Amino acid sequence: MNLEGLTLRLLTDYLNKTLLGSKIYKITMPTPHSLLLLVKKDYVSLPVLADLGGCGPAIYLPKQLPENPDTPPAFCMLLRKHLEEGRITKITQSGLDRVITFEIDLLGSASKIVTKKLIFELAGKNSNIILTQDGQIVDSLRHVSALQNSYRTVLPGKAYIAPPPQDGCDLLADAPADITEHITGLHTANILQALISGTTGIGKNTAQALLAAADILPQQIALNETAKAQLTGQIKQLQNIIAQPEKVYALINKVNQVKTISVLPPSGTDNLAIREFTDINAAINFAASLRPVQLPQHEQLQKITAAEISRQQKKLQALHADLQTAQNAEEQKICADTLMANIYRLQKGQSKVQLNNIYDNQPLTINLAPELTPVENAQSYYKRYNKYKRAQTEISQQIKATEDMLIYLGSLEASLLTAATKTEVEEIAQEMTFCGLLKATKKKAKINGSKPQPLHIRLHEAADIYIGRNNRQNDFVTFHIGEPRDLWFHTKNIPGSHVILKTSLPEPDAQDINIAVQLAAYFSKARSGSNVPVDCTQRKFVKKPSGSKPRFVIFTNQTTYFTTPDVSQLQNLLHK
Repeated sequence: MNLEGLTLRLLTDYLNKTLLGSKIYKITMPTPHSLLLLVKKDYVSLPVLADLGGCGPAIYLPKQLPENPDTPPAFCMLLRKHLEEGRITKITQSGLDRVITFEIDLLGSASKIVTKKLIFELAGKNSNIILTQDGQIVDSLRHVSALQNSYRTVLPGKAYIAPPPQDGCDLLADAPADITEHITGLHTANILQALISGTTGIGKNTAQALLAAADILPQQIALNETAKAQLTGQIKQLQNIIAQPEKVYALINKVNQVKTISVLPPSGTDNLAIREFTDINAAINFAASLRPVQLPQHEQLQKITAAEISRQQKKLQALHADLQTAQNAEEQKICADTLMANIYRLQKGQSKVQLNNIYDNQPLTINLAPELTPVENAQSYYKRYNKYKRAQTEISQQIKATEDMLIYLGSLEASLLTAATKTEVEEIAQEMTFCGLLKATKKKAKINGSKPQPLHIRLHEAADIYIGRNNRQNDFVTFHIGEPRDLWFHTKNIPGSHVILKTSLPEPDAQDINIAVQLAAYFSKARSGSNVPVDCTQRKFVKKPSGSKPRFVIFTNQTTYFTTPDVSQLQNLLHK
């Protein structure tokens, strides 16, 4: 379970209302990665559990007390010495970061109040519990040396340094219009990435829900003024929800684990189950009570595909940076030609020289290697020029190959999203093995001779729809089932299924076309979106380039429809 900064703000507010003014009377550590504080407030005993393992790092009030070990760990003994009989006077969150601090007042020498801080850093595998006093670390659950972290050390006696702050707008503190203006000015692949990277405290699920509420597709790049106004309004509404929350939503994946807890009604949940709760503590208790099932192959393939997409995206960014450098080739040639034209004015040992550019007669400062002769310096610039010119072609080819790979991985991701049977998952695994994303096994080789089984829907006696739910089925639907006059559907510039509408009528019925358009949108990555663009053309206009990857086609003479899938209607149709 990964809690977003916004969710932790709800948690911080809940803990403040429940625990402020309470007195710590007992401290235990049920596991090496958890801490239990037993406190009293208004003569009522309350347990506070900080669990950094299990379902994910969180602080909550458990319904059942965990068992304690016979021998307490050393860190537990230290906390007992420093914090028992202390009173919790303040609970704060560091901005929208995943850091929650308990300020605890105790009576020190000479009857003076001493304030100590118990800091909970809820950052996944790097989570930690740190006790500080006057800015100095007393001790921590995990020690972090300079060899492990170059930014800071977490060791007794050292000054406490907070984790690196997040960049971006504060979704709760900044003005909604300023946030919208900031994220729409970022250069990212789409508005979803801009919203996540341009703000703090928000994750993918909440970002998708926010965009869906504003009627904006995550894949959009630029927003018009109407869309900006809608997004600004939804950000303002989000701020109001955080101030006065009514419900929270737990998103449960296929292995029976809570993936995250969201403050907004989820959108685009990728086959996640949803449970509503009246407060954040109830949701975390529910997450802790679940027992995960064994990770199935489907979930593993999704993780492998997501990791490869992330790797290819980083590679693409690096290639664009290299191409930007290589585009300075002409500058290298200008420097070389200018040096050769003025070779008689140069001497060995110079580190730089200012000459007039021989092409425009403007002053030009050229850096030189002092250990080289003037001719050798000129030759080094010529070599760099030739290297950059070659690199431009090579890097451009690599960029094209990487972009094609990302499109293909997007189709795999969409196929995994809609896969519903074991056979379909195995077909995708076989395809990933063929492409080198998985190691080959004898089990996967058994599918080679099997016939693809795409989804077949009988609309009525005169119309049938066939849907490919992976790349192998897509090719089969398009080029084996589809006939020249059949209608072919696919989401525009969005990974999804190939859909064929076959009809015996002289002309396809408008209602049948509408259902096919909705199904094409539903069996795509945009299944939870609105106004999803879907291309439609006759099958005879769809071609497959020689040597192209599965699913890749080119087509012409298309008509683009825009649809918002009616999920309940489509599910009823699929069940029939």
